[in-house]
Amino acid sequence: MNDFDLLLPKQKAWVVECLSSFPEYQHYAAADCAEELPDELLYLQNMAEEDDDFESSLEEWEEFVGENHIWVLLEQSCDEGVMLAEEFVYERVKDCPREWLAPFETLLQQCPDHVLAYLAQRHYLAVRMDRADRFGKPDWRPADGPFTCSDLENYSWKKASFEVRNYAR
Repeated sequence: MNDFDLLLPKQKAWVVECLSSFPEYQHYAAADCAEELPDELLYLQNMAEEDDDFESSLEEWEEFVGENHIWVLLEQSCDEGVMLAEEFVYERVKDCPREWLAPFETLLQQCPDHVLAYLAQRHYLAVRMDRADRFGKPDWRPADGPFTCSDLENYSWKKASFEVRNYAR
């Protein structure tokens, strides 16, 4: 048995989706075309415009998201590219394995709100475009699966197949 075998079904779905989702350059390039935030986040857009360090801060947090592979968690924490309220975010990601929850919580607690809004929108769009390319639809929830992955399953329990060789010749 391996660690994947011990996970609950929804946790397996998170692992499979997080390890399968790697938005490519064209997904991020398309997501970057959305330069402005939705109207309800105009105050965050104004904060970003007034922040002299916004670009460098955005790059730092972008690197943090990439290093910790938490773009799927960011995408799942949004509704139409807008971050949900904190209690709804935790409700959506509660079944995610702990290895991704710790850095995600760091992001939520330490990233400035105006930077987080732009990160969330960018990853929401890129991850959904990547998923649409892979599955033909952008929507996904842990209850939808997939719950298995050939790369993660343990093969030690399968019957060994071997060929008998005659060394007596």
